[in-house]
Amino acid sequence: MNVLFLVNNTKISPNANGGASVYFSHLQLLAKLNYKVHVLLVDFQDGKKARLSSDVNSEYIQEIDGLYTEIQHFQVAQIHPKGIVSRIKTALFQPEKFEYFFVNSTNEKILKKYIKENNINLVWAEWRWTAILANYSKLNIPIVYAHHDWEFKLRKLKSKLSFIQKFHLKQKKRVELDLVKSVSACVSASFTETQEIKDYGNKNALYIPLTYKKVELAKNDAKIPSIVHLGGMGTTANRIGLERFLEVCWKDLKAQIPNVKLKVIGNLKYASESLKKQLKDENIECLGFVEDLQTVLKPYDLHIIPWEYNTGTRTRIPLVFNYAQVLVSTKAAASCYPEVVHEQNSMLCNDLPQMTQQLIDLYNNTEKRIFTGNNARKTFDEVFTVAKQVEKLQTFCKMLNFES
Repeated sequence: MNVLFLVNNTKISPNANGGASVYFSHLQLLAKLNYKVHVLLVDFQDGKKARLSSDVNSEYIQEIDGLYTEIQHFQVAQIHPKGIVSRIKTALFQPEKFEYFFVNSTNEKILKKYIKENNINLVWAEWRWTAILANYSKLNIPIVYAHHDWEFKLRKLKSKLSFIQKFHLKQKKRVELDLVKSVSACVSASFTETQEIKDYGNKNALYIPLTYKKVELAKNDAKIPSIVHLGGMGTTANRIGLERFLEVCWKDLKAQIPNVKLKVIGNLKYASESLKKQLKDENIECLGFVEDLQTVLKPYDLHIIPWEYNTGTRTRIPLVFNYAQVLVSTKAAASCYPEVVHEQNSMLCNDLPQMTQQLIDLYNNTEKRIFTGNNARKTFDEVFTVAKQVEKLQTFCKMLNFES
């Protein structure tokens, strides 16, 4: 079967960021099924001309050799509407064209031509924009939408919205809900959002948790643990979660454990000025982006996820389990994975003050940290590998006759 893998023009890697990890995991699963995967790296930069080319950024694909049949760069055309009357009509009757200027006949023609020339049987669209591009191009072949999160839910958490922003968000919500109902099927790495997709009207929704390659564990005597926060500040959950942790938990932690160390791993480029100021603490070590996580993720260290909402997928959790670290998370953040079980392979907290107490207790309980970390590693083996998920995806595709 020939599959068209539509993905943003960015790095596909298990160790760049959350989105890149999902892209890599899904591409690896499709390749494991022996599908012939044709990758289009879709560039959504504003421009009037659309074109396909082999001019692909080598840094984006250096880790996916052998996972695809062909790969090209697809620069879409962004066609801005003219005339206020036409704009109003579009807002009322075609919100996808009102909000997303890449939904147009120019891009549609290119996609249809590519599909015909390469005998494509199925489109797999990663994240919202590529799925919108495929769905509203009337391609006449099945489309699987690899759902990452709900924009209309996440946007509400960022800041107060103006009237105009609220209007655009309402329009985008219309598109999002129509999108999940219109595509042939949806795949999500979040169990809770898979259920939401079904509730919104698409029963062909599959939960496929994120997968990683099993790592060799570094040696760690587990006597004096560090607290670890992993993830770049370009991701809302990482940035706001870390800010909240430092505001609510850090002072009390240092009072109870004066020598406590917090390791912050990830790019700080998008950190707020207030967060950067908070990180200038002698007990905090900012390591920046680390390509080889084995050098910094030690077994039985305490790994925090202080995000306080059930949104999207916490792509870090399988990584934490892979490295036999002790996950200390809010219940809301971890709810996307039913495999995360309190006091078995993780410690889940109702709120951040409770997280403070959990960390203090674990810091002084080596036996409990080793028990939890070992169970986390066992859960990783049982759930978060390609070998454990590929059969589920194959059964799903056969059930929907994608392979016929």
